[in-house]
Amino acid sequence: MSQIPPKHLRSSAEGPDQTKPIKLPRPPEPSRPARGRWSRRALVSANVIVAICIVVMASAYGYVRYRLDSIRTVPGRDLTPTSAQPNGLPAGSGGLQPENILLIGNETRLGLTPAEQKQFGSSLIYTGQLADIMMVLHLDPVSRTASIISIPRDLFAPMPSGSPVGAYQKIDAALNDGTNGPDNLVKAIQDDLGIPINHFIELNFNGFINSVNALGGINVYFPRPVFDAESLLYVPTPGCHHLNGAQALALVRARHLQYEPKGVNEPHYNWPYDPESDLARIVRTHTFMKIVADTAKSKGLTNPITANNFIGAVIGQMTVDPGLKGQLLSLVLHYRHLDPGSIPETTLPVAPLYGNYSYDYAGIQMGAVEFPVQPLDNQVIAAWDHHALPQPVAPKAVQVVSITGSYDAALTAGQELSRAGLHVVSETAGSVPASQSVTLVDYPPHHQGQAVYVMQHLSGAVMMQLDPSLPAGTIQVELGSTVSVTGAHQPASATSSTSVPGSSTTTSLPTTTSASSTTSSSTTTAPPTSTSGRTTTTVPTPGGVAPNSAADQLQPWDPRAC
Repeated sequence: MSQIPPKHLRSSAEGPDQTKPIKLPRPPEPSRPARGRWSRRALVSANVIVAICIVVMASAYGYVRYRLDSIRTVPGRDLTPTSAQPNGLPAGSGGLQPENILLIGNETRLGLTPAEQKQFGSSLIYTGQLADIMMVLHLDPVSRTASIISIPRDLFAPMPSGSPVGAYQKIDAALNDGTNGPDNLVKAIQDDLGIPINHFIELNFNGFINSVNALGGINVYFPRPVFDAESLLYVPTPGCHHLNGAQALALVRARHLQYEPKGVNEPHYNWPYDPESDLARIVRTHTFMKIVADTAKSKGLTNPITANNFIGAVIGQMTVDPGLKGQLLSLVLHYRHLDPGSIPETTLPVAPLYGNYSYDYAGIQMGAVEFPVQPLDNQVIAAWDHHALPQPVAPKAVQVVSITGSYDAALTAGQELSRAGLHVVSETAGSVPASQSVTLVDYPPHHQGQAVYVMQHLSGAVMMQLDPSLPAGTIQVELGSTVSVTGAHQPASATSSTSVPGSSTTTSLPTTTSASSTTSSSTTTAPPTSTSGRTTTTVPTPGGVAPNSAADQLQPWDPRAC
């Protein structure tokens, strides 16, 4: 089986641009190379509707009920069952358990009409599928609250065994496994990040435009003129603009956004770029969700025809696991009073790997990637859902293997882990998959809590990896280039200095308390930039780049509600 995914999964579309620009005034452009292509990064954000779908469907119970049979289901063999309560379900839970629902936007062109395929690309050319958007919706039935964590699609990640894209890829590629795609993505998130997924919802491309159009469009305020040559977004004047479905799509898919600087008279194609690219797009998508939610409440709930059209647009393009389909109405009724505007939204912090556009790991080309950042990631996950990560448990044995080619690095790391109280049984040097590499904490099946325990002593680009070949009780640390061995961090399951997702404060990272085992020069303190909202960090990151803030940081040019 090939270890390199189809080329179309990692490159822009070939041939002339066949897309239609949004119908906003646009000045003539000088002759220059064409940039308006529907790239593989561009598409589906239909799943942003799902987070509010539970709310809007609640008041249209009758409309939903007869449409349930039209919802497509696929098995979720690797989903985590909801935890049984030892003393039964608490009062006020409505018979429901706390749940994590993975919201997937699939950028496949399958199912598009001929006219839509002409505009967005043919399914004969784009035969694969990637997760354009990945969000996990956490529902608490007792408090009747919800929260969302977004997973950046460019995050480097080990793939589940047997994945057609190979052993390692960006995490969005885990979806590229045919009808097994949603379950394969579920397994990747659970295995690599430790987030249990109880259900999933997948929406395809056409659900997005139809959902927005069913509401009669949305109103969006643009503080400054913005432009994106890739998504064909161009808003030449500030103020409140009414967007239809296609125009809204151009907004949420914009990851090459340019904005007009104040006091500078330049053509729009010379405007500066938003430096955060896809991470900034996630923030704008969070804003978009709230705008759609408010629009659905104000329009969809007061007009039965509009409500029916909106629900039909979502349900008609939805794929779920059978368990979620069976309890959908119960969720709708239980959370019917939930205010979408109150749902905190956060993003998993990552550190982009700059200076190496096409990352090569063990011979697999991935394009631009992002590295995880520990202990920040586990602290943010724990703040989002206090029960998400498994309880840390000390392993019986730890093996240290350097994947940087340095035996000394393995020896130093093993000595530090031994001083921290871990039973290190070996230090060796292994093969080198890349010049810059993530540290992988390998664990045997059903022992993820032991990997979490070891990760408490590591800072930097660190991620878990399931390894069925390891004996029970043994953890293997594949020591990468961007890591430090530290004293134990505050456990991720405990209250930490991490701000609660949705708050306006940023997260503080613990400082390194022991000698670094980093083998590259990337262990630097990276100051936050003035515009990116990044957090100062003293842990190793690629090139010393500070990670993005977990809390949304709107920039002066970002759109808002109006």
